Amino acid sequence: MAKILQIIPSLDQINGGVERGTLDIAKELIKVGFQSSLLSSGGEMAEKYKYRGVEHHELNIKKKGVFSYFILKKKIRKIFNEIKPDIVHIRSRWPAFCFNKIVKQQRIPLVTTYHGTYSGTNFYPKKKYNSVMTEGDKVITISKFIDDHVRFNFPLTKSKLVQINRGIDTQYFDLNAVTELRKENLLSKLTLSENVHVILLPARITSWKGHLVALDAAKLIKQREPELNFVILFVGSEDGKKKFSKILKRKIKKNNLENKIIFCGNLNDMPAVYSIADIVLSTSTEPEAFGRISAEASSMTKPIISSNHGGSREIIENSITGWLVEPSNPEQLAEKILDVLNLSQEKKDSIGLSARRRVKEKFSLNDMLKKTLAVYEDLLSTKKNFDH
Repeated sequence: MAKILQIIPSLDQINGGVERGTLDIAKELIKVGFQSSLLSSGGEMAEKYKYRGVEHHELNIKKKGVFSYFILKKKIRKIFNEIKPDIVHIRSRWPAFCFNKIVKQQRIPLVTTYHGTYSGTNFYPKKKYNSVMTEGDKVITISKFIDDHVRFNFPLTKSKLVQINRGIDTQYFDLNAVTELRKENLLSKLTLSENVHVILLPARITSWKGHLVALDAAKLIKQREPELNFVILFVGSEDGKKKFSKILKRKIKKNNLENKIIFCGNLNDMPAVYSIADIVLSTSTEPEAFGRISAEASSMTKPIISSNHGGSREIIENSITGWLVEPSNPEQLAEKILDVLNLSQEKKDSIGLSARRRVKEKFSLNDMLKKTLAVYEDLLSTKKNFDH
């Protein structure tokens, strides 16, 4: 029975796309008869599937630096000897930088997943660091946008690339599966009345996710429609960015938006969170590698307004399954929010159903799992080549 080891910096982002995808694969491996191991710095999701047989090994791979580099290299050899993986799948640059050579020295097939555009492609040292994610025997790219990015920046890796779109669990993200009780509990927890228009921005509190753009749009909406009863929910962790949270809160106070913005932190029941939203926003100022918010909102049949760049353009067909607006343009965002709020329920439902259909066809979890396991099986079938 082959053992697959996935390596990820941490498992403490409840709603993080990389973390969720890693766990989805870990669970599926057990289901189809593989042995499944995870290596991370830990976190509240680290033991999530232990009861199903997924092993978790803890190593502080979040800490970077020269000293950490040598400590990690020493420790990983011991861990590899203990786990004896048949395939190693690395999902982040720092562990790839530390471990890629050791994996190859031990003749273990290596899979890497290129999860983002990563900054610094025009700066040689940074580009060299980013290139560690192309050193796998197979390199998974998570969207056409990322696949094109890697082909352009690292043309010599083309033969190793496998594009596998991130997958959404459409059974989990299903509006019909959310009970009234779950909705009521959430509305009560957030002290929201039934008649308020809920605008949802589910993203880590960090500058490039576009919270400032949403605040500027909220200010414009309030000026244009002073009687409109609306609230914007910021759902996501600060992720160590308390300084940025303070900037947001100062701006909220300055523009008298205290009764319009709610910081919710991380919420576990994301389908229930989506279910109470009238509109979902993905306001990123930099391109999303995949666009998980756009896909999850679409799966929930909710009106989604996203920035017109990156992976979201592959998920959303403008005015057919959602709406695309110019990045960092609060005027256009405010206008589109008001337009969507004024649409008939019949039109919203029609767009929502088209959106869900598209996600099921092109971005299903089962498709992602099947294609990822096919990568593992392909490498295992040629594993004897690694032993020579």
